[in-house]
Amino acid sequence: MNLLVWIILILAGHLALYYMLGTENWVGTAFLATSVWAVVLYFIRWVRYNKQKEGV
Repeated sequence: MNLLVWIILILAGHLALYYMLGTENWVGTAFLATSVWAVVLYFIRWVRYNKQKEGV
């Protein structure tokens, strides 16, 4: 699946989670948590791309 679709789904999940938990700043918290996951997913994508490029 496209990386952008994954990030949007993770954002939607975080928005729902922090809203239901009653977090005071739920939108900001959701964006912060999603940005962390976006960096992790992008790093994994970068590593896999470089391994394929090397032929490993």
